[in-house]
Amino acid sequence: MSNLLPRDAEKAIWRMYLGRFILAGSLVAIISAALATFALLPMYVALHSDKSGAPELSSGEKRAATQQERSEIAHAQSLVTTLSPFLSAPSTVSVAIETALTLRPKGVYVDRIRYVSGEIMLVGEASTREGISAYRQALQSNSYFTTVSVPIGDLAGTQGGRFSVTLTGTF
Repeated sequence: MSNLLPRDAEKAIWRMYLGRFILAGSLVAIISAALATFALLPMYVALHSDKSGAPELSSGEKRAATQQERSEIAHAQSLVTTLSPFLSAPSTVSVAIETALTLRPKGVYVDRIRYVSGEIMLVGEASTREGISAYRQALQSNSYFTTVSVPIGDLAGTQGGRFSVTLTGTF
């Protein structure tokens, strides 16, 4: 089977396709640039427009506006100093989770923590069932948690070391 077109005609056709491809690519680039320009034009106009439409304030009006701004700033600062103890105090939920995690004995790992209004669920894995039992006892001895519940199957070790602990309290 031989080529139907001579070599020179084949080169001419490939040049024509290459020219069309370059022309189409150029048109796509030009249209993209135009769309980007139209998309960014409102922001450019907003940033570079002169503020001649704003009325000029006299020095007395400027001073009054400055005094008003200063009084607003002073009020905001007083609010910040008043509310700062409340803002910097840790939430009771984070304290409860931190307490529950610090009571873990060696060999007990917590994978997931779930909180739903007054109830924290800890899911994890322990190397031994005695570790799960020790963790439950440590949590029950802490007065921060009102109830500590662990499924019986987890305490018996039927889950292969996996456990879930549900803690309730006022947090």
